[in-house]
Amino acid sequence: MADNTKKETSHREAGRFYKLHLIRHRIKHGLILHSFFNLLLRVGISINPYWIDEEGLHLCEEPEIRDDPALYNTGPVDKKVVLELYQNLRWNTEELMDRLQSDYQAVGLFRQDALAAFMLMRYHSFTYRGNRIDLSKDEAYLENMYTYEDYRGRSLAPYLRYQGYKKLADEGKIRCYSITQYFNKSSQKFKAKLNARHSELWLHIGLFGKYKRNFLLKKYPSSRA
Repeated sequence: MADNTKKETSHREAGRFYKLHLIRHRIKHGLILHSFFNLLLRVGISINPYWIDEEGLHLCEEPEIRDDPALYNTGPVDKKVVLELYQNLRWNTEELMDRLQSDYQAVGLFRQDALAAFMLMRYHSFTYRGNRIDLSKDEAYLENMYTYEDYRGRSLAPYLRYQGYKKLADEGKIRCYSITQYFNKSSQKFKAKLNARHSELWLHIGLFGKYKRNFLLKKYPSSRA
């Protein structure tokens, strides 16, 4: 395929009024509580219930793109470009700088040469809010799925996720895990399209960077049974 990094985004995310758009988006998609708890994080208070979800080829069929599929292809995204993408999206890059040294791949979905969506696939282990989970050789962790505003409404995220499952399966990793925050309705809808299953329900409590604890609230039946 063509150089994956040659065409930077000319998307709304780089626009002057993107923050205002985010507010409208969160109201429209029922993300008020999710946004409220994100605001608490800014003053050092974390109250964050979340699921660890199981995903993979064994749970869903291949999603269809609401567009001409011939226009799309998947390919790797260079780690240096991942950092630029985080900066453009105004995401926190502190944790990413450490993660860039770890064993992971970034995968993008391109519409012709334009990056339309991307995600990260991590191996061996993952850590969320101090909760470290070790992975088996046949497991992977998926994070930071993002579809650019100009390409939303075409079911690109489920499609890219499925392509990730296939790539991982070729590497012997047949079971994938991800985090879904309890109040993030958009993420829940996305996972439902892939028939993802809850594995565990956790609660993270953090106070001003001094007290940080994760509590396991519930375990769900495993698909391995």
